[in-house]
Amino acid sequence: MRVYLTRQILIIFAKITFYRVRGFLFVIIFFYSITGLAQSLIEYPVVTDLRKDWKVFSGGVFENYEPNGHIKDKTIYFEIDPARYVKGSHIDLEGARPFSVYINYQQIVSNAKFISLDMDSLLAKIPLPWMFGAYHPEGLSWLKTRVVSPSELRPDTFNIVRTSGFYLDFSIIVFIFLLTYFVALLRTNPRLTLDYLNFARLFSIQEREDTLLNSRISASVNVFYYFFCSLVTGFALLTILHFGENLIPISKSFTVNSFGESIMQWLKISGLILTVLLIKLVILAGLARLFDFREAPGPQFYNYVRLTFFVSILSGIVCLCYFVFRIQSPQAYNFLLRIIIFLLIFWVVIIGLKLLRRSSFRFFHLFSYLCASELIPIAILIKVLNS
Repeated sequence: MRVYLTRQILIIFAKITFYRVRGFLFVIIFFYSITGLAQSLIEYPVVTDLRKDWKVFSGGVFENYEPNGHIKDKTIYFEIDPARYVKGSHIDLEGARPFSVYINYQQIVSNAKFISLDMDSLLAKIPLPWMFGAYHPEGLSWLKTRVVSPSELRPDTFNIVRTSGFYLDFSIIVFIFLLTYFVALLRTNPRLTLDYLNFARLFSIQEREDTLLNSRISASVNVFYYFFCSLVTGFALLTILHFGENLIPISKSFTVNSFGESIMQWLKISGLILTVLLIKLVILAGLARLFDFREAPGPQFYNYVRLTFFVSILSGIVCLCYFVFRIQSPQAYNFLLRIIIFLLIFWVVIIGLKLLRRSSFRFFHLFSYLCASELIPIAILIKVLNS
């Protein structure tokens, strides 16, 4: 009787959650529609990326900069014709490390991470043509060079068709897809879904029996959650890499410049995360046999998936706050990545205390198991994120 009542309560809760989620989805779409309409009536500065004009001096001649072939070149050059830009434009150079700037082979700035030069002021002081140079002893692949021009007021403001931000479009579509996926999981197996998202149990030292711990790791229903976990985490990580690109070295391997590239890189990162989860599972199974600790893999892996969900949702909330408050600096996203790394390190302590209650072995035996199953993989993951 108690089991029947519990099941009915969970079904009722799932239905209520579904209708709330559906209403929330409507509000989100309505909000983005209103935001898009409002933004179409606002004038935006015109930003021109100068990376396509980069050159390097090699073999006595200038040649076009290639990201793969000239990644370690210490100096890059680019020409600017101020006649191509409207009055009031300025040249911005920004990087993750201090660099030096030259105009016509004369140094004007050294050890700067950001510099903005007004074109009108430069015209009064430096004759044309302008040859800009930037120098750093370890290469400049992370440098951003752009011209920011004020928008010109036009009489047909209300008929402007503004080029849409591809990453915002990508985010909305992915959000709708993931929300649909989540509702399907919730309606199919509400209790298991809520167990995966029970973050109180993630940080609780005392393990309690639940549907999650009693299910088989390789069960088909769990595989759907592993896919969902990989997609959510891939989306959160791609967002962090996209907006924190010049401060996160690995972001150069996942650059996106269009909607199609965003989809491909999202699927690529999600596939890598799913592969990491499966490798984690195989490693845990092997180490459990090696250390004769058969009780560990199930709770350890399930809690690791819970941790991945927690980190992804936390990252999503923070990124949403960044969007609402217009915080788009790479430093903010780099800080978010540091928080994630801290949580991964803190996780080792939590899972160690969880396993300590289940283990009948000595502490050194458990510590050796933790080093092999958690510390070393997390150290490799942190190294990859910072390399």
